[in-house]
Amino acid sequence: MEWPGDFPEDHAFVELGIPGVSSDLDFEQLLKDTEEKLKLNASSIEKQMMELQAKMGDSRTGERPPSPTECLQWFNLRMHNDVKPVTTGHQELMDFFRGLQHYLRSEEEWREEVTLQLLLNLSSQCGVCFPCTPSSTPSSSSLQAQLIASSVHLVHTVRDDSSFVIQEVWDDVRLQLRRHLLNRLSSRSPDHPGPRLTSTLSVAERVQFLQQLCFLYPESEVLTHYQGLRSQSVLVLLHSAMSSSPGAETGFDRLTMGFRSVVPALTQALTEDLHVLPRLAEPHTILGFLNAAYLSTVARELASLVERESETALRDNTTLSNKIKKYSARSRATVAPVDLPMKSRSFSLTSHQLRALTQLACTLLGFESNIRELVTNMTFINCTGETPSVKGILKKTRDLEKDKKSTAEVLLHTSEVLEFDWRSAFRGLVPHMAHCVKVVLDEFCTKSLQQEEALHSSGHTLITLSNVTASNIHLREDSFYTYPERETPKMIGKFYGAIMEEMDALLPLAAACRDSSLLEVRSSFVEACGRATFAMLGRLEERALEVPSSAPLKNLPALLATCIYVHQRLEHYHARLKDLTTNLAKVPLTLLPIQKYHDIVEALRDQLTSYCYQVCSTCILQDAESHHWADPKPFYEGERCSFSLQMWFYFLCGLRSDLWAVLPVKLAKEVLGQVLSETLQLLVQRYARAQPSYKRHLQIRCDITAVLLYVKQLLWSVCESPEALVRSDPSSAIAIIAGRSDWPYQIHSLCDQLLTVLIIVTAPLSLLYRTFVINPAKESMPHQPDSPLVHWLNVIDPDLFTEQAIRDGLMGQTALACQLRLLTSDPGSNPRLLLQMLLYRDCHLPQILLENSHFCQLEMSTENCKAGDDFIVALFNIFTCLNNVPKALTQALEPYLERVNIWEHLYTLAETTRNVPVVVGCVRAIVTKSTNSLLVHLVSMVMRWQATEEPSGASFKRDVPESVLAKVPKDWNYTTVEAQGKDTASKTVTSLAIQAMSYIFTNLPLAVASLPLPIRYLFQVAEKHLSQHTRHLRLVGLLLWALLNCLIQGLEDPDTLKQISGLALDRGARDRLGLLAECLQASMGFQQKGVPKPTVHKVLQALEEKRPKWINIQLQKARKLCSDSVFERGRESGVAAAELTEQKIGLMLLEVCHKAGGSDYLRQIYHIIQGNEELLMSKLSGDTNSSTDLLHLVNFDLDSHVETKCFNPLHQFEHIGKKKLHQSAVVDWAWDWPRLLPAYQGMSQVTFKTLLANRWSNAFL
Repeated sequence: MEWPGDFPEDHAFVELGIPGVSSDLDFEQLLKDTEEKLKLNASSIEKQMMELQAKMGDSRTGERPPSPTECLQWFNLRMHNDVKPVTTGHQELMDFFRGLQHYLRSEEEWREEVTLQLLLNLSSQCGVCFPCTPSSTPSSSSLQAQLIASSVHLVHTVRDDSSFVIQEVWDDVRLQLRRHLLNRLSSRSPDHPGPRLTSTLSVAERVQFLQQLCFLYPESEVLTHYQGLRSQSVLVLLHSAMSSSPGAETGFDRLTMGFRSVVPALTQALTEDLHVLPRLAEPHTILGFLNAAYLSTVARELASLVERESETALRDNTTLSNKIKKYSARSRATVAPVDLPMKSRSFSLTSHQLRALTQLACTLLGFESNIRELVTNMTFINCTGETPSVKGILKKTRDLEKDKKSTAEVLLHTSEVLEFDWRSAFRGLVPHMAHCVKVVLDEFCTKSLQQEEALHSSGHTLITLSNVTASNIHLREDSFYTYPERETPKMIGKFYGAIMEEMDALLPLAAACRDSSLLEVRSSFVEACGRATFAMLGRLEERALEVPSSAPLKNLPALLATCIYVHQRLEHYHARLKDLTTNLAKVPLTLLPIQKYHDIVEALRDQLTSYCYQVCSTCILQDAESHHWADPKPFYEGERCSFSLQMWFYFLCGLRSDLWAVLPVKLAKEVLGQVLSETLQLLVQRYARAQPSYKRHLQIRCDITAVLLYVKQLLWSVCESPEALVRSDPSSAIAIIAGRSDWPYQIHSLCDQLLTVLIIVTAPLSLLYRTFVINPAKESMPHQPDSPLVHWLNVIDPDLFTEQAIRDGLMGQTALACQLRLLTSDPGSNPRLLLQMLLYRDCHLPQILLENSHFCQLEMSTENCKAGDDFIVALFNIFTCLNNVPKALTQALEPYLERVNIWEHLYTLAETTRNVPVVVGCVRAIVTKSTNSLLVHLVSMVMRWQATEEPSGASFKRDVPESVLAKVPKDWNYTTVEAQGKDTASKTVTSLAIQAMSYIFTNLPLAVASLPLPIRYLFQVAEKHLSQHTRHLRLVGLLLWALLNCLIQGLEDPDTLKQISGLALDRGARDRLGLLAECLQASMGFQQKGVPKPTVHKVLQALEEKRPKWINIQLQKARKLCSDSVFERGRESGVAAAELTEQKIGLMLLEVCHKAGGSDYLRQIYHIIQGNEELLMSKLSGDTNSSTDLLHLVNFDLDSHVETKCFNPLHQFEHIGKKKLHQSAVVDWAWDWPRLLPAYQGMSQVTFKTLLANRWSNAFL
C-alpha cells in the first residue's frame, strides 16, 4: 500500500530485537512490514527526486530538468568540474568576501554560526558552490594550479590575477570558521581551556560541525585536523591520569592504575567517534583514523612511559652486589662511565613489578578486545583477527618528539585492520621479564612445597584444602576455558592451589607476548610452569603412596581433585598460548605435562575405587559372627541385621561426604556409583552362596532387606534423572559390553538379583511349592527378572514407586517429589533438572513456594521480604526467556499475581510515581525497552527537523546583519528565511507530526513482536481480569494500551528524553514531542486535557484522509500478535511433562544461560529450594498441618539461616537419610508373598534350583 502523491515520508527500520524463539505469525508479520517499508521508501525517494529535479531545473534558467543520476552527482564535490559556471562580477564577489571577513573579525556574538548558515543557505537555495580546495600554501603557483583545476561556478569564473586576492580572502574566511569549528569539536571553553576527550557535544552536533568543515575543506583534510584533535585529547587524558594517580602508587603500579582508570574514558570516546565517523567516511578510512588518533597515540605514549619507569626501576633495583663492586672499583674509575642501553645493563625486576606489568597487560588486552568487538559490530569489518606483527622497532621518545608536528600533518590513510601495537612498549623489558618470570615461579613453587613439607613433617598428614569456586569466576568468562562448572573440582590442596594462582596471575603477560620479539617471555613462562607442575606432580605422587599406610583415605579424593584442577589449568594454558602464527619451536608447549597429569588422574581414580573395594571386601564386610550361617542359634535373637552391612552403609555415606566436598560433581557420582556397584556385587555373591540353618534364614531376609533400603537411599545420589532411577535401559548392557560404565543399570540388576535370592531362599516353602509346582508358569507373566522394569524398588517402597510408576514412568506429585530428592541429593546444582522441575505440572513447584511464603501472609520480616522480591525477579527473568512455553511465567507466579492484584497495576503500567510490586517494575522495564527503541528515532527525527526547518532556532537566535546581506551578489537571487513566509513553519510542524505518527503505527506491530511471548501471554490473561476497563481496552487491548501509554509517558518526560538523546532538549523539541504525545492520546480515544489543539485535529484528519482507517488496521495487526501468536506457540509446545523432552529442556536451558545473569538466577533458585527441602517434601506428600504455622513458611533469606550439610558420624550410624533406622522394622518387614512369587515363575530353572538348594529345608532331603 502506497502513500498518496504528496505524502512521501521516510520509513526507517527501527532497531527492535525479535525474541530468539518467536511464533511464525511474528516472523510473517515482520516480513510483511519489511516489504511494505521498502516499497514506501522507494516511493518516497522517487517523489523527493522528482521535486529535486524540478528545483534544479528552475535554477538552471529554464533548461531541461537533470536526470536522477545527475542530481545525485550534484551532491558529490568531486563532480563539481561538470557544473557550468555563472557570471558573477569580480567586484561583487570581492565585496561579499570582504564583508564576511570584516564580520568575522568583529565582536558580534554567534558571528561564526551566522556566517556558516548563510553560506549553507546560499549553497542550498541558490546552487552556489564555494571552493572546497585544500588549505593554501605560500607558493603562488600552487594557488594558481588549484584555481585552474577547480571549476566550481563561483570564484573560478575570474581568470585574471585578482583571483589570488579573492582566494586569499576566502581562505581567511575559511580559516576563521575552521578555528571556530575545531574549537567547538575540541570542547574548549572558558571553563575548560584545554582539549577534552569526553566531549559535552552530542553525536549529532559533532556530525554537524564536521559536515560544515567538509563544506569548507576536502574530507581528507577535515579528518586529518579532527584526527589531530583526538590524538591531542588522548595525550592530555593519559597525562592527566598519570599525574592524578594516588600518591602511594609509584613506578609500574602508577602506570597500571593510570591506564586502568583511563581505559573507560578511551572506550567511551572511541565509541562516540564510531557513531560520528560513518556519517563522513568509508569504513577503511575510519580504521585508519582510529589507528592514528587513538591506538598509535596510546602505543607511543605507553612506550614512553614504560621506558621512563624502566629507567627508574633500574636505579631502584640496583643490588647490593653491584654496590660492592662499585665500591671496590673506585680506584680504577679514572674514566667516566659509558651510559649503556637499558637492555644491556644488569637489571632485575621484582615480583611486585612483574605483577604490575601483568596487570597492565591484562588491562590492555581487555581494551584491545573491546575495541575490536566495537569496531566489528559498528563498521561490519572483521577486526577480530590477530594484529599482524609491526615491522621495525618503535621509535624512541626523543625521535617521537621530533616527529610530533609531522605526524599531525600526515595525510589520512586507510587501513584494513586495527593496528594497536602496544606490545612494542614491552620489548625493552623482554630479557628482564623473561628472567623474572622464571625466578618468581621457581621461588614461589619451591617455597610453597617447602611449607607443605614442613606441615606434613609436623604430623599433619591430612591435606589442607582451599576452595577454588571463587577463583573460577573469571575463568567462566574466558573463551578458552571449556570446562563446565559440574566438571570443575570444588576444593584442592592449599599449597598446590597457591602455586596455580601464581601461574594464573602471570598467564596474561605470557598471552600478551605473542610477537616474535616477545616470545622469550612466553617461552620462559612455559618452562617455569613445566618445572613447577613437574615438582607438584612428584609431590602428589608421594602423598598418594602414603595412603593408607601413613595417611587417611580422605587424602585420595583431595589429591585426585588437585590433579584434575592442575590438568584443566594446563590444558587452558595450552589453548591460550597456542598461536599458529608464531614459531612453535620458540615456545615449547610440550614441556607442559598435560598427558602425565591425565595419566595420574586415571591412576588416582583407580587407586581410590580399588582401595574402597578392598576395605569393604577385606575388612568391613568380614564379620565372622554375622556370617556363621550354619549356627543353630539366631543372630542376636533375630532382632537386627548384620553389623557388617550397617558399617558398609556407614562407610559409603562417609565416602560420599568426602567425594561431594572436593571432586567435580560428575566424577563424584561416578566414583560413588562404581564403589557401590562393585561392593554390592560382593554381597550378591555372598548371599547367593549362603546355606543358612533354620534359625539363620531370617537373618538373610533381614540383611537383604537392609541392603535394599541402603541402596535405595544411595541411589538418589548416583542417578542423574528420574528415568535412570525407575527404569533400567536395555541399551546400557550393550554400553557396558563396549567398555563404558552405567552404574545405575548395574546397581538395579544387582538389587534385582538380591531380591531373587531373598524370595527363593527365605519365602515360605509351602508358598514356593504352590507357586512353582502346583501352578506352573503361564505364557504371560507380569514380571520377568531380566526385563527393563526395576521391580525391586516397587517391592521395597510400593507407596512411592508404584507398579504404574515403574511401568509407565513417574508422574504427578510423585515425579515432582523424586525430582526434588534427586536435586537436593546432587553434589551441586543441576541446571537441567532444576529447569525441568520448575516447568513440571504447569510450574507446580514455584506455586508451592509462593503459596507457602510471606507473599500470602499478613506479617513478614524486612529481610525476608527483600529476599522474596529477589526470588520473584529470578523467576521472572528465567521464565521470560522461555518463549517455547509462554504460559509458564503466568502459571509460576499465579499465587503472587493474585495476592498483589497485579492486573490493575498492568493497566496503569506507565505511571511511575506509585509504589508497585517488584514484578511490575520488571514488566515495565521490558515494555519501556521496546518503546525506547521507538523514542530514539522519534527524538532524532525532531532534532533533524530542527536542524533543517528551524536553523535559527536550533542553534542560535541571530539574524544576518544587513551589512552582509547587502553585499550578496544580486544574480544569486538570495532571499532570507523570514522573507519566505511564516506559513511554512506551521506546515512543517504538521508534516513532522504526520511523519512521526506514521512511523509509530508502522512499527507498532514490530514493537509488539519484540516483546517475549511470556509477557504477551501475561497481558492476555490480565485483560480477562479487567472487565471494568472494557470500554478503554475494546480497541487496543491491554498490552497495546500499556505500550502506547509508556510511549506517551516517555514523550512527555524530560528525564527520559535526556537519557535517550544524551543531552537536554530545548523547549522547541520538547513541544514537538509533546504534540506527538497528544496526537497519540487522541488516536487512542483519550480524554484531552483542556481544549484540544487544532494541530492535533489537523494531523489525525490528514492521516485519515490520505489512508482511511489505516491507524485501526495497524492496531489490529499489533493486537493480533498479542493473542494468536501466544496461543499458537502454546499449542505447539505446551508445559505438559510428556512434551518436555531432553532436547527441549536442553535448548531452553541454553537460552536461559545465554541471558545475562541466567546461570546466577538458576543457582539462586536452587539454593532456595535446597534450603526449604523439608517444607517442600511435606507439601508434596500431602501434609497440610504446617500450612497455618508461620514457622513453616518458605525462607528466602538463606543468609540468616544457613545449615551446612556435613557428615555426622553419630547421626549417620543409626539413620537412613533423615529417618531413624529401626532394626525391628527391618526384621518384621511385611512381605506380600502371594503377590511377589508369581512374578518369578518364568525365571531360569538353573538359577531357581541353585538357590533352592541353599535353603535350610533341603538339608534333610
